Amino acid sequence: MPPRTVRKTNQTILFAVEGDTELAFLTHVKGCYGGRDCNVSVRIRNARGHGPLGIVDALISGVRGKSYDFLAAMLDSDIPLCDESKRYFKRYGVTLFQSNPAIEGTILKLGNNRLLENAATGDCKRMLAKLYPGDSMDVRFYERHFNKEFIDANRGRVLLVDELIDYLTAPK
Repeated sequence: MPPRTVRKTNQTILFAVEGDTELAFLTHVKGCYGGRDCNVSVRIRNARGHGPLGIVDALISGVRGKSYDFLAAMLDSDIPLCDESKRYFKRYGVTLFQSNPAIEGTILKLGNNRLLENAATGDCKRMLAKLYPGDSMDVRFYERHFNKEFIDANRGRVLLVDELIDYLTAPK
Protein backbone atom coordinates (compact mmCIF):
# COMPACT_ATOMS: atom_id res chain seq x y z
CA MET A 1 0.00 0.00 0.00
CA PRO A 2 1.50 3.38 -1.00
CA PRO A 3 2.05 5.92 1.76
CA ARG A 4 -0.67 8.50 2.24
CA THR A 5 0.17 11.95 1.06
CA VAL A 6 0.16 14.51 3.80
CA ARG A 7 -2.05 17.48 3.07
CA LYS A 8 -0.65 20.85 3.94
CA THR A 9 -3.07 23.22 5.62
CA ASN A 10 -3.39 26.75 4.35
CA GLN A 11 -2.30 29.73 6.39
CA THR A 12 -5.31 31.92 7.11
CA ILE A 13 -5.56 35.71 7.07
CA LEU A 14 -8.46 37.84 8.23
CA PHE A 15 -8.17 41.14 6.37
CA ALA A 16 -10.32 44.11 7.42
CA VAL A 17 -10.69 46.99 4.97
CA GLU A 18 -12.05 50.47 5.58
CA GLY A 19 -14.55 50.74 2.73
CA ASP A 20 -15.95 49.49 -0.55
CA THR A 21 -13.08 50.76 -2.72
CA GLU A 22 -10.51 48.95 -0.57
CA LEU A 23 -12.72 45.84 -0.66
CA ALA A 24 -12.89 45.85 -4.46
CA PHE A 25 -9.15 46.55 -4.86
CA LEU A 26 -8.08 43.89 -2.36
CA THR A 27 -10.50 41.35 -3.86
CA HIS A 28 -8.94 42.00 -7.27
CA VAL A 29 -5.37 41.68 -5.94
CA LYS A 30 -6.35 38.51 -4.07
CA GLY A 31 -7.79 37.08 -7.30
CA CYS A 32 -4.61 37.92 -9.22
CA TYR A 33 -2.07 36.63 -6.70
CA GLY A 34 -3.89 34.31 -4.30
CA GLY A 35 -4.51 31.23 -6.41
CA ARG A 36 -5.27 27.77 -5.11
CA ASP A 37 -1.60 26.80 -5.14
CA CYS A 38 -0.44 29.64 -2.90
CA ASN A 39 -1.43 27.89 0.40
CA VAL A 40 -2.95 31.05 1.87
CA SER A 41 -6.66 31.56 2.54
CA VAL A 42 -7.79 35.17 2.83
CA ARG A 43 -11.11 36.35 4.25
CA ILE A 44 -11.92 40.03 3.73
CA ARG A 45 -14.23 41.99 6.05
CA ASN A 46 -15.54 45.47 5.24
CA ALA A 47 -15.71 48.17 7.95
CA ARG A 48 -18.09 50.20 5.73
CA GLY A 49 -16.20 53.47 6.04
CA HIS A 50 -16.16 53.69 9.83
CA GLY A 51 -12.44 54.40 10.11
CA PRO A 52 -9.97 52.72 12.46
CA LEU A 53 -12.56 51.81 15.10
CA GLY A 54 -14.73 50.26 12.40
CA ILE A 55 -11.76 48.15 11.37
CA VAL A 56 -11.31 47.03 14.98
CA ASP A 57 -15.00 46.07 15.10
CA ALA A 58 -14.71 44.18 11.79
CA LEU A 59 -11.71 42.25 13.10
CA ILE A 60 -13.42 41.45 16.41
CA SER A 61 -16.59 40.20 14.71
CA GLY A 62 -14.58 38.32 12.08
CA VAL A 63 -12.45 36.50 14.64
CA ARG A 64 -15.39 35.52 16.84
CA GLY A 65 -15.63 31.73 16.83
CA LYS A 66 -12.84 31.29 14.30
CA SER A 67 -9.10 30.95 14.37
CA TYR A 68 -6.91 32.91 11.97
CA ASP A 69 -3.15 32.70 11.72
CA PHE A 70 -2.78 36.37 10.80
CA LEU A 71 -4.78 39.58 11.13
CA ALA A 72 -4.32 42.50 8.75
CA ALA A 73 -6.01 45.81 8.00
CA MET A 74 -6.03 48.23 5.08
CA LEU A 75 -7.04 51.78 5.86
CA ASP A 76 -6.51 55.35 4.76
CA SER A 77 -4.10 57.62 6.60
CA ASP A 78 -6.43 60.63 6.37
CA ILE A 79 -8.04 59.62 9.70
CA PRO A 80 -5.50 59.30 12.52
CA LEU A 81 -5.44 56.12 14.60
CA CYS A 82 -6.96 56.61 18.05
CA ASP A 83 -5.38 55.10 21.16
CA GLU A 84 -7.96 52.32 21.38
CA SER A 85 -7.33 51.12 17.84
CA LYS A 86 -3.53 51.39 18.29
CA ARG A 87 -3.76 49.23 21.43
CA TYR A 88 -5.87 46.63 19.65
CA PHE A 89 -3.58 46.49 16.60
CA LYS A 90 -0.50 46.13 18.80
CA ARG A 91 -2.03 43.60 21.21
CA TYR A 92 -3.23 41.25 18.47
CA GLY A 93 -0.33 41.77 16.06
CA VAL A 94 -2.43 43.26 13.27
CA THR A 95 -0.38 44.06 10.17
CA LEU A 96 -1.36 47.53 8.94
CA PHE A 97 -1.39 48.73 5.34
CA GLN A 98 -2.04 52.48 5.29
CA SER A 99 -2.75 54.30 2.04
CA ASN A 100 -1.58 57.88 1.81
CA PRO A 101 -3.83 59.91 1.77
CA ALA A 102 -6.39 57.31 0.66
CA ILE A 103 -6.63 54.12 -1.40
CA GLU A 104 -7.46 56.24 -4.45
CA GLY A 105 -4.06 57.92 -4.12
CA THR A 106 -2.33 54.55 -4.01
CA ILE A 107 -4.26 53.40 -7.08
CA LEU A 108 -3.31 56.60 -8.93
CA LYS A 109 0.37 56.07 -8.03
CA LEU A 110 0.10 52.50 -9.32
CA GLY A 111 -1.21 53.96 -12.59
CA ASN A 112 1.92 56.19 -12.75
CA ASN A 113 -0.03 59.38 -12.06
CA ARG A 114 1.56 62.20 -10.08
CA LEU A 115 -0.23 63.49 -7.02
CA LEU A 116 0.08 66.91 -5.48
CA GLU A 117 2.22 66.81 -2.36
CA ASN A 118 -0.66 67.69 -0.05
CA ALA A 119 -3.48 66.06 -2.03
CA ALA A 120 -6.64 65.41 -0.03
CA THR A 121 -8.82 62.32 -0.23
CA GLY A 122 -11.48 64.17 -2.25
CA ASP A 123 -8.88 65.32 -4.78
CA CYS A 124 -7.68 61.75 -5.26
CA LYS A 125 -11.25 60.48 -5.72
CA ARG A 126 -12.00 63.13 -8.36
CA MET A 127 -8.73 62.49 -10.19
CA LEU A 128 -9.32 58.72 -10.20
CA ALA A 129 -12.84 59.17 -11.59
CA LYS A 130 -11.54 61.54 -14.29
CA LEU A 131 -8.60 59.37 -15.44
CA TYR A 132 -10.18 55.93 -15.08
CA PRO A 133 -13.88 55.84 -16.00
CA GLY A 134 -16.05 53.39 -14.10
CA ASP A 135 -17.04 52.49 -10.56
CA SER A 136 -13.96 52.06 -8.37
CA MET A 137 -16.09 50.12 -5.88
CA ASP A 138 -16.54 47.31 -8.41
CA VAL A 139 -13.95 44.55 -8.93
CA ARG A 140 -14.44 44.72 -12.72
CA PHE A 141 -13.07 48.28 -12.65
CA TYR A 142 -9.69 46.90 -11.55
CA GLU A 143 -9.86 43.98 -13.99
CA ARG A 144 -10.29 46.52 -16.80
CA HIS A 145 -7.77 49.18 -15.77
CA PHE A 146 -5.28 47.33 -13.53
CA ASN A 147 -4.87 43.76 -14.72
CA LYS A 148 -2.20 41.44 -13.29
CA GLU A 149 0.37 42.27 -15.98
CA PHE A 150 -0.09 45.99 -15.34
CA ILE A 151 0.29 45.52 -11.57
CA ASP A 152 3.38 43.34 -12.06
CA ALA A 153 4.98 46.00 -14.25
CA ASN A 154 4.25 48.85 -11.81
CA ARG A 155 4.22 47.34 -8.32
CA GLY A 156 7.86 48.20 -7.63
CA ARG A 157 6.96 51.89 -7.84
CA VAL A 158 4.35 51.71 -5.08
CA LEU A 159 5.71 50.26 -1.84
CA LEU A 160 2.25 49.64 -0.33
CA VAL A 161 1.11 47.51 -3.27
CA ASP A 162 4.38 45.57 -3.30
CA GLU A 163 4.15 44.86 0.44
CA LEU A 164 0.48 43.92 0.12
CA ILE A 165 1.14 41.38 -2.63
CA ASP A 166 4.08 39.91 -0.70
CA TYR A 167 1.91 39.61 2.41
CA LEU A 168 -0.98 37.96 0.56
CA THR A 169 1.32 35.34 -0.96
CA ALA A 170 3.54 34.70 2.10
CA PRO A 171 2.23 36.27 5.32
CA LYS A 172 4.64 36.97 8.16
